[in-house]
Amino acid sequence: MTRAESEHWYLDKSSGRRLSFTPKPDEVVVTFPPGTGVAEVVAPPAVASLSQGANTRQGYAVIHPARGQSADEVAAAVHPVSNALPAMVDGDGLVRYFLPDEFTVQFRPGVPPARAEQILAHEGARILVRQRTPGYYTASVPDGRGLFATIRRFADLPEVSFAEPSEAGFNNLLYVPDDTNFNRLWGMRNTGQTVNGTTGTAGIDIDAVLAWDRHRGDPSVILAILDTGADLDHPDLAANILPRGSEDWDFADGPDKVPDDTAGHGSHVAGTAAGVDNAVGIIGVAPNCRIMPLRLDLTTGVNQNRADAINYVAAQADAHPERRYVINCSWKTNGDHAGVRNAIVNAVDHNVVVCFAAGNSNANTDVTPEFPGVYPQVIAVAAVDQFGRKASFSNFGGNVDVNAPGVNVFSSVPNDTYAFFDGTSMASPHVAGLAALVWSASPGLSNTQVREVVEDSCADSAALNPGFPGQLGRGRINADSAVARAQFIGAYVPALPVLS
Repeated sequence: MTRAESEHWYLDKSSGRRLSFTPKPDEVVVTFPPGTGVAEVVAPPAVASLSQGANTRQGYAVIHPARGQSADEVAAAVHPVSNALPAMVDGDGLVRYFLPDEFTVQFRPGVPPARAEQILAHEGARILVRQRTPGYYTASVPDGRGLFATIRRFADLPEVSFAEPSEAGFNNLLYVPDDTNFNRLWGMRNTGQTVNGTTGTAGIDIDAVLAWDRHRGDPSVILAILDTGADLDHPDLAANILPRGSEDWDFADGPDKVPDDTAGHGSHVAGTAAGVDNAVGIIGVAPNCRIMPLRLDLTTGVNQNRADAINYVAAQADAHPERRYVINCSWKTNGDHAGVRNAIVNAVDHNVVVCFAAGNSNANTDVTPEFPGVYPQVIAVAAVDQFGRKASFSNFGGNVDVNAPGVNVFSSVPNDTYAFFDGTSMASPHVAGLAALVWSASPGLSNTQVREVVEDSCADSAALNPGFPGQLGRGRINADSAVARAQFIGAYVPALPVLS
């Protein structure tokens, strides 16, 4: 068992900030041998109930302790539990779920693996997972040392880029209302049709139909959908799935390398971004681009796997200079996570465009940040309805960059079917698809230029949202204006080679 601590802070070496945390007494993160049943962990009288959830495959859960029971008392009283740590509240007021007996560390570029592993061994930290990102490890907290003291120790080492807790993310898919009684798609072209009994406003859309007369995408532009996977056989997805070869696209640590989707969220997002143009079902914003679905565990997974997936796309961009990559992430983390943040920076540094949903808490993210959507390196996307008004659930704030349709969005779901979902999760792939369309029209642009084109071509949404001045980004995306602008710029920018 790791040592109990009274000082809950560490230096985020990558940002230079000292991060302090306050224990949350009514939630405890517990670890236990993988394969242990949840009923064994949620054991009275020490444990009152399961809280956020459990990952029995990897051996951790969040529980509500019985009244008066501390984390140490839970660990001592419940036989399968090997360690426990209170949930922590960070400086933004966000609740964080740190695993008590492991941490992550990223060594600096140029530090050989042998040297990195020698340092870990010298410090008494066993390697638990060699993350897919080079130099990135999940390791055990040394016996007799506390989690935060361990991180502070590693942050002091000159070979280390950053160290931070191994953090579980629970229910990070973003809330998606389950109303499936809609029967129309309006985001691509809104003629004022009636959707779920409400007649929308004609012209409140992204002008996709006009854009498709200019360009429908290019297969050398890859939409990396980092989500719950995809229905790889769906008639509106299969033809656009990038061949995987022997690559492992399951970053949820599944039993195989195949990014199959059973949850539906990832398939829905993929269809909006790049559904096939085949006269069946739906069509995506960039119907001739390719989809690279990378499967994540967005219910009980750890953030370092999400960082791995983002870094994987950056590595693919580096390995395939003839391609262009756009990442869509319709999910959140519980707070500022150095691994994910640095992976985003890495991806942008490798000429990747990164889009994130702004979140569905109807919150001002300038006051209550929702990560990673508030990072300046990403295009943060709010949601609007078929009247062009901010969706009731959508976050807003100065961190938002653009808005897009996110209500009554019809797209593909597993088992060759379709459904209507609401959420900024549905708005973000509209923007990712548009970025792919822009890059297809002008492949010589940099990722910064693609982002500028997407943002500079927006339709004004301020007049329709007087209560949110400057808080819904540059406006509602407009595909026709963006593609036209890209083609104009492209006439003066030499195109790099693209795949046939």
